[in-house]
Amino acid sequence: MIKKEEIKQNWKKIESQLKEAKRFIEENKLDEALYFIWLASENIVNNIKFAKNGFYLKNHKTKTRILKEYFVTGILKNDYSKIFEKLSKYRIVAEFHPYTSIPKDYRIEDVLHFLKEIQELKKEVERSLIEKGILK
Repeated sequence: MIKKEEIKQNWKKIESQLKEAKRFIEENKLDEALYFIWLASENIVNNIKFAKNGFYLKNHKTKTRILKEYFVTGILKNDYSKIFEKLSKYRIVAEFHPYTSIPKDYRIEDVLHFLKEIQELKKEVERSLIEKGILK
């Protein structure tokens, strides 16, 4: 069982990861920015899974599928599954280019869009965590 305090600490980590992403964007280091945006998004999804289930699940579905399910069932107001899927693909490129067949065709506008979308996801999840009494 995960305690509320652990979720609060993880939430601070998410804020730090998004801050790092912004810093890397300012330095025009898009690969690093993408990695931190993706990392924050992974943690955000883990937190909403905890809020829904009351504990972390050991059997994992893909985060893309979870986001789609949470949208369809009304847990999330927006569908972040496609943006997460694209972000996950680009995260692989950012870490492993040129050793991947996925083209490295993202630009700063794409990275800024990912950041904006993941910040929106964070806001939605934060509201849910506040409603459940996990965050204040």
